[in-house]
Amino acid sequence: MSGTFLRIAVTGVTGRMGKEIVKCIVKGEKQFSQEIVLGAAIARLNTNICGMDVGTLINADTLGVTITDNLESIKDNFDVLIDFTAPDVSVEYLKFCVNNNKNIVIGTTGFNKIHKNLILNASHKIGIVFSSNFSIGVALIFKLLHRITQIIGSTSDINIIETHHNKKRDIPSGTALTMQNIIVNTLRSVRSNKIMDSNLDSTTYAPTSSCDNILIHSIRAGNVVGEHTVLFAGLGERLEITHKASDRLIFAHGALRAAL
Repeated sequence: MSGTFLRIAVTGVTGRMGKEIVKCIVKGEKQFSQEIVLGAAIARLNTNICGMDVGTLINADTLGVTITDNLESIKDNFDVLIDFTAPDVSVEYLKFCVNNNKNIVIGTTGFNKIHKNLILNASHKIGIVFSSNFSIGVALIFKLLHRITQIIGSTSDINIIETHHNKKRDIPSGTALTMQNIIVNTLRSVRSNKIMDSNLDSTTYAPTSSCDNILIHSIRAGNVVGEHTVLFAGLGERLEITHKASDRLIFAHGALRAAL
């Protein structure tokens, strides 16, 4: 790290999130405890914007940072890389960061088990923040889902509904899969505890909700940034918990907080 500045490399600068993160850095947001500067702007291989100043992408003045697809050429220009691209591309950036002792924030979704194991192994060598969603509101919902499921999960029909723009590639969303995982693991924990108690009481326990029956319903339409609803439906009442993102700025802020 150079002085009091944290130098950020942003990948996928032509994409929705890449542009948003660059804008956030350039604006010099006051909410961050440390000065953040744009150290590098990275685009996919052989794109025709390589060599241009990144300011042209966000309708800003010349920023002095040239868009590149050559990682070796900018490896001394940043401390943390922020990546919201695609799984196979993210893995290549991850390998580069490991080889050059750079930290990384990964907001890409759609990883398979092999990818996730690579990320886990890399985390023993460099600093990594990896999340399916960088919104503070969604992080709070993750916490709430655990508690709600403990209380009414086993007596409810549970469904997850997620809506995103029609260009989103992965279905279901990474956030919805995280929600499903939290609910399933909590249900299994509750069931395990009740089975242990029933053995002590010499009674039987029959769960009313199956861990394998938490359905995700995905909608791809228009330019929706992201909406997630978890529905707990019981007899005579239902509980819905919903998060709606109206601006990608919340994810950019979250990613920069993670970089710090």
